[in-house]
This record gives sequence, structure tokens and C-alpha cells, in this order.
Amino acid sequence: MTVSKADQKPPLVMSAVVAMATNRVIGDGTGLIWHLPDDLKRVKSLTMGCPLIMGRKTWQSIGRPLPGRGSIVLTRDLNWQAEGAVVVHDFESALAAAKAWIAANNPNCEKMILFGGGEIYQMGLDYCHQIDLTVIDISPDGGPDAALFPELDEASWTKHLEAKIDPAGDLPGYRYECWYRATPPRAF
Repeated sequence: MTVSKADQKPPLVMSAVVAMATNRVIGDGTGLIWHLPDDLKRVKSLTMGCPLIMGRKTWQSIGRPLPGRGSIVLTRDLNWQAEGAVVVHDFESALAAAKAWIAANNPNCEKMILFGGGEIYQMGLDYCHQIDLTVIDISPDGGPDAALFPELDEASWTKHLEAKIDPAGDLPGYRYECWYRATPPRAF
């Protein structure tokens, strides 16, 4: 039996979804440093129906599984568990769990999401086809447990500015960028 091109599923891609300050700070180890309602809506639209690969601290800062998405939580703590989380202990297991989640929950899903924090982005960026990035026009120090988004080799990516939002009231200005990998990512 031959499979027609129309019946073939597109290859699975990985996208990093991240909000960072201009100094690359993404968190303080406990939660969000900023609250941008429109960005939260954008994150929801980018991630709905997909598995999210995140670290334990990111999970704990959210406090629950996000509806309509899979929560693959990577931790070194072999005893850690949380209701609604698929717990794994290495990145390869996270990739396998994300694929299994897609097969079981949303076979039409075409992407898995790298969702933070800093160590998880560091582990997974080589696998990413794109980065959906929100850059906030602030430079917090993030405190002693600051999480940072890794520096990107700009020669390996093509950056596209999607929107620039001016400051309004208590909200800082920010911009939406999409970075597309210029060379093939690491296979998964």
C-alpha cells in the first residue's frame, strides 16, 4: 500500500515560546516578573493543543496544568510528582513524552513547545525550528535565582519583527519577534 502525499503528516517541529527582558532575564525563580495580559493571550494561542516541555520551577510558578496542553516536566528530583504533569528526568525522555502526548491527545498537532525555564531553553534550543519571543523593554536583575534566556547566535537565525507595542499606563513597551532557524535543527 502506498501513502499519498495528502495522507502524509508534516514533520513535527519544536518552537520555543519565551518572554524575556532586554537583559535576557526570564524569571526570578518564583514566578513572572511582569504581567502582560495580551502576551498571555498570545502564549495561549501559540501553545494550545501542544505539549509543553518545562522545568520543575516553571511548573511550580504556573501552579497547575494549563488547559488544552500537555505538561511535560523535566526535573532532576527522582521523587518529584505533580498531578497533571508527566514527569521526566532527561531531555530525550521529554521529547519522547511530548511525542506520546501528541499521539494520545492531539494527533493533528504539528509542534511541541519548549516552555522554559533557562536550563530547559539551554538544553532544547538546538532542537528548535523557531523561537516565538516577547522582548519586554525593562532590565530587572531577577534576584539571586534569576533565570536567563540563552544568548542566540544571530548568524544561525533569521529574525522577524511581528509587532511593537508601546508602553501604556503601568505596562512597559514590548515587541513580538519570531526567530526562524537558518540551518537545520538537531533531529529528534
